[in-house]
Amino acid sequence: MYSIVNRAASDFQNVFECCRLFAEMGNHAIITPQLDETIGNPVYEEIYASLRGTQYWGKCPDFTVNGFWYEHEGFKVDKDLNDPKKRKLTYSNMISRGVKQSDRIIVEDCRAGHRFARRLIFKRVHYEHQNICEVYIRRDTGLELLYKR
Repeated sequence: MYSIVNRAASDFQNVFECCRLFAEMGNHAIITPQLDETIGNPVYEEIYASLRGTQYWGKCPDFTVNGFWYEHEGFKVDKDLNDPKKRKLTYSNMISRGVKQSDRIIVEDCRAGHRFARRLIFKRVHYEHQNICEVYIRRDTGLELLYKR
């Protein structure tokens, strides 16, 4: 973890937990900082150098695992997820936000359903031509791989 990572950020604990779970599987995980100024910032250019030339240059994904960039997406805990439509919309919104930052996404479990979740990814990859390599769902029991190209 970089010393300039904001440990008070609202999603820090969830990002830290994801990195811990990857590390327990024998991977090398590093939490990276969120920077306000990216392009032209020497700190950004050093930390995020491997993003140069990609569609993610200028973005700040949450962490790396073995050199691959990951973005964690969550939702407000006070959100009422008793309605299946709200769960599906919440999942869809997390994927939409995540794919802007990285092609590897980890979403919090909002109980959207596996069939819906996989079908949404399939549509985005095959019909909308979005670049998605992996999607994990973070549950209380750990990380569950939902999709891998």
